[in-house]
Amino acid sequence: MRLIKKLRYFIDKSLARSFLYVCYLLAFLVFITVASITAIDIYFGEGEWTSFWFIFSNYFFESLIGEGTKDNSLFVNVLLNLLVTLTGLFVSSIVIGIIVTAITDRIESIRQGTGYIEESNHQLILGWSSGITLVFREFLQANENQKNTNIVFMDNINPVEANQRIISQFPDKKDYQRIIPKQGRISDRKHLEIVNVDLARSIFINHEDDMESIKAIAAIVNNPNRKKDKYNIVTKMNTKENYELAKIIGGDETKVLFFGDMLARVGAQSCLQSGLAQVYLELVNFDGDEIYFQKESTLVGKNYGDAVLSYDTSCVIGIERDGDVIVNPKANEEIMGNDSIIAISMDDDTVIKDGKDITPAKNKIAKKLNNNKKIENIFIFGHSEGDLSKLKVICKHLIKYISDGSSICLVNENKDSLSLIEEISSDRNIKVSFIQGNFRSREFLENIQMKSGDKVLILSPFNGINDIDSCDAQTLFTLINLRDIEKRENKNFVLTTELINSNNAEIFASNMDDDYLYSEDIVQSMLVQISENPILDKFFNDLASPEGSEIYFKPISDYVDISEPIDFYTICKSALNKGQTVIGYQLADNEHLKELDSGIVINPVKSEKRFFNTEDMLIVFADD
Repeated sequence: MRLIKKLRYFIDKSLARSFLYVCYLLAFLVFITVASITAIDIYFGEGEWTSFWFIFSNYFFESLIGEGTKDNSLFVNVLLNLLVTLTGLFVSSIVIGIIVTAITDRIESIRQGTGYIEESNHQLILGWSSGITLVFREFLQANENQKNTNIVFMDNINPVEANQRIISQFPDKKDYQRIIPKQGRISDRKHLEIVNVDLARSIFINHEDDMESIKAIAAIVNNPNRKKDKYNIVTKMNTKENYELAKIIGGDETKVLFFGDMLARVGAQSCLQSGLAQVYLELVNFDGDEIYFQKESTLVGKNYGDAVLSYDTSCVIGIERDGDVIVNPKANEEIMGNDSIIAISMDDDTVIKDGKDITPAKNKIAKKLNNNKKIENIFIFGHSEGDLSKLKVICKHLIKYISDGSSICLVNENKDSLSLIEEISSDRNIKVSFIQGNFRSREFLENIQMKSGDKVLILSPFNGINDIDSCDAQTLFTLINLRDIEKRENKNFVLTTELINSNNAEIFASNMDDDYLYSEDIVQSMLVQISENPILDKFFNDLASPEGSEIYFKPISDYVDISEPIDFYTICKSALNKGQTVIGYQLADNEHLKELDSGIVINPVKSEKRFFNTEDMLIVFADD
């Protein structure tokens, strides 16, 4: 009995192993069976032991086809024919079963996304988040002209389910067939090998858990079998501590954006200038115009002002020199041999020196630039749940932007905001105050003394972990109440609302000219752009910083005479005279302000003449 148990255990282990073990066991059983049949034939029949292997080989091949050849009616021969036939049926059924099972397992393995890929120069996305659809869309648009560049995605999500979601979001066959989902843990090196991490053009780590993203970075860059060349890794972090750690681990191979800090800087600027959030979104996504770096040998030795006027359908905004980004340099800055032009254009192949022979009309250029700084009263509702760091960054940036005599009022339930006020205090004449209370209460909101023209920034409680839709719902609840208070009290606030998911804005859309700051859209689009061109990391950091040149809205009448149609060459020349670079304009009539793009036009064709009115704004890069 013990021998039978051991034999059974041996067979069970063999069957549990690979396909080869099953084949070995099958061959062994067939050998034993055929040898037994041969021995019976020799012992009871007319064969001789010296012919054992000859008789064995005959029976072996007969067993493979499942048909015995003994043609007399002796019991032994009947028995042998039966044994040969049963052996043949046994072998063939098992072989067929193994083949069918192997094919089924292979199909299931492919469907489950566990098979290796043979892609190269692909965009690799690690991790599924709420903003994955936006990331897919941006990569598809970025590589629209490169049909052989596919997107490989990996996470623990079931690939069959992922495929269904992808097809529902991208029903066009040419789009969804370029997205290849795989299943695996993003910080597991064996799983990273499946997606050919070493041959990826860029690696976009998109996980919602900071620590999982950090482990993925470490698994890639610290792999002893890694490639010799540098990786191009981009990711975002939700907390300051994790941001610093990710930068240390990733080194110069990883570009990291701090979600809260970047949005705080953008939010500080956006609440001061209606439409600025839309400008940011226009610059960072692949819809419409994008930012490109391109060398132009014919401009070497000329100055920046000449470069601006040398393009008709592209907008020159700066120079890249030895890895440094210079936005809005002086008009007389000479362009060196290794410099690249930074331009806003429809595509990389449209950044062409196509300037028209149009001389700016000097008689139409305004001589002086009016000082449009004014006293601002700003109310900031809310903060990231459990953390005041984002609110702190916003306040510090606002203090650098607004004029003396302005005020900032923090409205939330966290009494630690009083300590925050002490931290951000400055020697400037700017009042920072705090009102504690539940700003989602209608009664509480009605008791806050806000006047027409006051600027209001409603911050999302999203901290990178909590539920996005719930956070957006809370934010929109405050917005709806403030809109109603405006209407009932006949006031007009300048409202900017931070939403994580832009789709939620559509649910509560109104005919008001409110601004929305789409946090996830902006940060995710920035990361996709950086993965396509890593030097954009410096550009976006400079863009959202109070140091150097930032984006401002200026009255167009401060630059040119608008009594008749005027071309954009003249407007650009006027801005250059004032140390600024024009990138577009905003039409200020209510009809345009209420449109999705807030009346924003980026990179207009310079040779076309347009009518403007006194309320229209010019969008410029300027120092203040």
